[in-house]
Amino acid sequence: MRTFVVLFTHLVLDAAFGWSLLNTRQHKRTWLETAVLSILLGMYLETLAVAALMFLGVNMVPASIGIALAMIGLTAALLRRGWRHSPPFSFKAPQWYEWALLGVAGEKILFAVWQLIRFHTYFVDALMHWSGRARALFGEVNWSMDPASPFFLGKYIGTENYPLQTILWRALSAKLNGEWNEVISRADGIIFFVVIVAAVWAAVYRFSNTRGLAAAAAFVVSAVPLEAWHAAAGYSDIAVEAFVVVAVSALIRKDWFASGIMLAGAAWSKSDALVIYFPAVLLAVLAMQVHGGVKSRWRAIRSFSLGFATIAPWLIFNYAHSLGVSPVQGTLGWHPDAPGLLFDAFVTSPSSSVLWTVILPCVIYFGFAMFKDPAGRGLFLAFSAMLVTIIFLFTATSAYLFLLNESTIHRVLMQLSATAILVATYGLWLKISSRQEPLKTRTR
Repeated sequence: MRTFVVLFTHLVLDAAFGWSLLNTRQHKRTWLETAVLSILLGMYLETLAVAALMFLGVNMVPASIGIALAMIGLTAALLRRGWRHSPPFSFKAPQWYEWALLGVAGEKILFAVWQLIRFHTYFVDALMHWSGRARALFGEVNWSMDPASPFFLGKYIGTENYPLQTILWRALSAKLNGEWNEVISRADGIIFFVVIVAAVWAAVYRFSNTRGLAAAAAFVVSAVPLEAWHAAAGYSDIAVEAFVVVAVSALIRKDWFASGIMLAGAAWSKSDALVIYFPAVLLAVLAMQVHGGVKSRWRAIRSFSLGFATIAPWLIFNYAHSLGVSPVQGTLGWHPDAPGLLFDAFVTSPSSSVLWTVILPCVIYFGFAMFKDPAGRGLFLAFSAMLVTIIFLFTATSAYLFLLNESTIHRVLMQLSATAILVATYGLWLKISSRQEPLKTRTR
């Protein structure tokens, strides 16, 4: 029980810090949009700030204490302004379909908690790269910041070029708790799962103003088979999914800086985001400004780029030590059996159930309507670019190995799933709206 209290306290500190920063200025976010953004922003900035000090030679313990004190002080200093600009809290009695959504999502959360309590970390990558390195960092064994050491960034246990977001958050939680345990090893997955479901609900409700459609989209996200498992698996893929879907949600409300900083958070969680998601979302920002003026176009690109530039400490450190972004040497080459393996991953695999056999035709069908709408155009191009990049990586590069042994492809598709559902729902809403407009005109 103490561990859950410690994790909740850690999360509240991050969320309060993120909330205070987000509400220093006027904005148009709802309280739920602000809440999910605050959680991810706080987790991102805390771990990145501690890491930056560690890159400069400061030990993790004094670095974490210093950053925690700075976060508390800044939160207190911004309290009055943040309270003044905070979005009003609103709550309406849930409809039957929202009770159903809460029941389904709640069951997934209980299943994840049951796994945390009853099982040890059992996935190999989680044991090595994520929770393994986090435990090494917590215990200050098999971990070094010296590039000449065999324990540099915990590479004796896992791959040293994997980013440190979840690793540091778990290690900091363990320090706060006073010991390492299996709950700390994987509990952040539940946080990301809740953020994903809430973010999809909030985004769909924003553009549709329809609680039923928002609940349906959130239900589909929560029902993706891998989501429940990864809420307690210890991987960082669900963290990438959370940051990416919140970044895409920010595009819909033209919150460019927030979108950029969430993409940076995705890259700080796993390097996949640098290759698959950052270029796609940048393309969406450009596409949404096609008919805008030069000033508005430049303002959007500048704000997005400034947000993403916050990841600079890790990118500079990575480049300085030639870490790279892939655990294997990158090579190009076509693999004839890759399309068939991809077909199985998308269509016949139980990991995604029928998700992709529904989503892909829907996005294609809604594509024409989406291109007529600025936000729809950006979402369609972003999703298309993500999908094309994934297909290219697994069919024409050394990432084919991870398609062949199925160690990565299903997790990458899970990373994309929440965004795919959000994009398809936006297209559906555009179709519904376009059919309702002529009906309204005829009845006047």
